[in-house]
Amino acid sequence: MTRRSRAGAASALVLASALTLGLGLGARAQINSGSNGSDGALNPSTNIVINMADHPNGIYQYTSVNIPSGVTVTFIPNATNSPVTWLVQSNCVINGTVNVSGPFLNSYIGTNGGPGGWGGGSGGSIPAPGQGPGGGGVGIIDVSYPQGGSFATLGGNNTNSRALYGNSFLLPLLGGSGGGAAANANGGSGGGAILIAASDVIQLNGSILANGASSPGEGGGGSGGAVRLVTQTFTGSGAISVTGGANYGAGGSGWIRIDALAYNDAVTFSGVVSQGYQPIIIPTPGQGMQLTITSIGGVPVPANPAGILATPDAILSAQQTNPIPVVVSCSNVPLNSSIIVTVVPQSGASVSAVANNNTGSLASSTATASLVFPRGGGLIYASVAVGN
Repeated sequence: MTRRSRAGAASALVLASALTLGLGLGARAQINSGSNGSDGALNPSTNIVINMADHPNGIYQYTSVNIPSGVTVTFIPNATNSPVTWLVQSNCVINGTVNVSGPFLNSYIGTNGGPGGWGGGSGGSIPAPGQGPGGGGVGIIDVSYPQGGSFATLGGNNTNSRALYGNSFLLPLLGGSGGGAAANANGGSGGGAILIAASDVIQLNGSILANGASSPGEGGGGSGGAVRLVTQTFTGSGAISVTGGANYGAGGSGWIRIDALAYNDAVTFSGVVSQGYQPIIIPTPGQGMQLTITSIGGVPVPANPAGILATPDAILSAQQTNPIPVVVSCSNVPLNSSIIVTVVPQSGASVSAVANNNTGSLASSTATASLVFPRGGGLIYASVAVGN
């Protein structure tokens, strides 16, 4: 029996709201992206695919970025499936396309989402739900249609508001969720997530895409992902899209956040968008809310789980009896919050349980949820919803 813990911050934290700081901004206010310039300038002349394997945290430190017209930048996710983060010392000019959308796969087997996003469910005689906090439910012949993945808005055929997650500030930065599968097709994958922070100007005359993928058949579409831009001046006449995949159950929309001190743009947005100035680019480790699944049925979980079914992070004995305890460590989460632990098996419906972190303090607390685990491999993740 194998059980998986979803990798990175996305496995550990889903917030309904975020804490922000109100600052008085004078004429001399400036943005510092925090880039050390170690990755040099990004200035491709032809289409490129960035393999994120050598950047396990997904953070790139550029001096400048210039994506010319007609050039498309896509990505191969790293082992931890982290979102893409570009820190730019000066200007970021995008006249071409930056694409972290969920990939389309014409198959019964669900594929992974874009970087930082989740995969769609696999189809077949026992279709699987989509992966991720907003993963869509399965379609059952003559009974129900598959659900699209949810994120900022609900996926098609879904009326459960608990499937919504994330927040308008995109802190933390999360991708979209997969659509549920049907008997004849996999569900679409969720869109990925990208943060671009430039100390001077972000000029967007091209496009940034973090769309969810459609199913090749009657499965649910993946939800759109997330795009966050932080800069001194935001300008241009391009487009940002975080739409869901269109299917029998369309994927929900993703989030777009623009944090800038000056706006001079006519950019077209497709998704749920907010604008303002939130000065936090990358939260300081340990200071924000964090959830970590530390053990499952007494089996320790690695500190940095990979979330890849072929190489399980935790293996439970087939003799393990249900219900099985899952221990979640909480940091900076108010005591007695509802911690939701969800298991998404390779096939069949997902299973959830709720526990309260009533042991410890605000800085460090623990919640233990007991779940009746389905047999076989799957993903497991924890989430918490906090009020405004």
